[in-house]
Amino acid sequence: MVREMLCYFGTYVLLLSIQAAYGSRYMRLDRLNYEEFPTRDPETAAIIEWGNSAIISALDATVAQFGPQADLGAFFEVEGLPVLSDPIDGNVIGVRSRTTGRSLDTEALKNSVLRNVDEMEGNIAIMTNSAGLFGVEMAMVAKNSGAAALIVVNTDHDNPDFIYSMSATNESDESNDEIKLYAESIDIPIVMISLSSGNVLTSATSEFDENGVPIDNNINYGMPETIRLYAGAGRPFFEDISSEYPILYLIHHLLEEEECDSIIASAEHKVEPYNGEENLLEGTEQLPANTIHGIERTFLWKGMLKGSEGKGIDERMEQVTGFPKEHFSDFQIDKYSAGSHHRPRVDQVPIDYGNQMVSLYIFLNDDYEGGEVVFHTVNPPIKLRPRKGMAIVFHNSDQNAEFDISTMHADLAVSKGTKWMAKKWVYADPITPARRIALPIFAFPFGGKLPTMLLTFHNFLLEKFGSAQGGIFFNKLVVLLPFLFIISIVSIIDSISRRENNPKESKENKQTRRRKKRD
Repeated sequence: MVREMLCYFGTYVLLLSIQAAYGSRYMRLDRLNYEEFPTRDPETAAIIEWGNSAIISALDATVAQFGPQADLGAFFEVEGLPVLSDPIDGNVIGVRSRTTGRSLDTEALKNSVLRNVDEMEGNIAIMTNSAGLFGVEMAMVAKNSGAAALIVVNTDHDNPDFIYSMSATNESDESNDEIKLYAESIDIPIVMISLSSGNVLTSATSEFDENGVPIDNNINYGMPETIRLYAGAGRPFFEDISSEYPILYLIHHLLEEEECDSIIASAEHKVEPYNGEENLLEGTEQLPANTIHGIERTFLWKGMLKGSEGKGIDERMEQVTGFPKEHFSDFQIDKYSAGSHHRPRVDQVPIDYGNQMVSLYIFLNDDYEGGEVVFHTVNPPIKLRPRKGMAIVFHNSDQNAEFDISTMHADLAVSKGTKWMAKKWVYADPITPARRIALPIFAFPFGGKLPTMLLTFHNFLLEKFGSAQGGIFFNKLVVLLPFLFIISIVSIIDSISRRENNPKESKENKQTRRRKKRD
């Protein structure tokens, strides 16, 4: 316990020192040479999925710029057996040069097929781009071999999570009428997945012994027997940004536009000016007042009282992120007006009060200018532009459960319009009954906003008994209070009911009390 408190204190001191360093030159944050995200277009998103209703696994992919997916959009869908191409790079046309300036060998391409053409008919070809073949070359080889779709694994070992939308050849060659004709003849979906995703796909059904050595009885080379490939437009999909220090990624379409509008409407008349005061109950640590400017905030306590929309959001988040919904906090909502900004900070409350393992920040709108979220301490620094319904996800703890200071982030100033951001944390332990049931009951008459007296009472207990013990006392008391209230109401109703049912006895009792009083 002492070690954890010292760790938290040390991190807090470090945070204050960094904030002080940035405080005098905050405006320089918007002058850094950022790597900007998102880079993926929702219209080029695709999903590869396998499993059943109990356990579903999925990988993100991006569609090529040619082929049926370029026209059919969300309507294309293919299901089949994934088959590794032979050769795995699809180079049966003898390409020896990886240069983009080479010409397309259309004659060699016409009748080129994979060596395992007999296995490929009606199935989904898995191929790497390691030979440097053009997109149309890989697609034609797969089509000639009878494949129903082509999945290209991007073998970029320096960027194992990187994918892009493949062109048919390159910009200079695509003006060639013959090449355009070949690209237009491609009638099977073509998508790309990252090297990391390729490794997942080719080991999805692999079994290992106690030493981690693969058992040599894998079906279909460790791949699923059936996979489904479909367009991801309108569905949640991932965009990886950083795999460590910090672990940071985006989830597009996590919320629907209507859900974003509904959350804004729920919070619009409940937000209040926020100046950095500590509010551990609602997930906020204390921050220096000069780190916040013009922000309004509220916390919507819904818990088990969520309606169908709220429950649907939690279930989708659980399915997409893999985190159990029992560990999700409710939404904290921030409103940024023109000129509002939030200087560098981290998401951390005292570890003995609650471990905020993961943070999810969701853009509720994007009709404003400025207001980007930046992770400025990483190399290169990262800037995240708003996209309605998109979530920023970052892990506040590393694989050893140690706090990751590289998650320090800031919100640049909004230059025009109003920015709405929803935040939700994934805690290491399940949310207590006090937070899931009792506090939402207290907040229900006020539209989800907790009465100030409860926040004051909570802070009093923490100041009196410390964050760990005070939090425990508060949780027990708020769970007990509704039951006492209900018991009191029932008792009063029962007493009134008895009087109404026995008016004579009630009158006699009243007369007896008067006589005793006179005597």
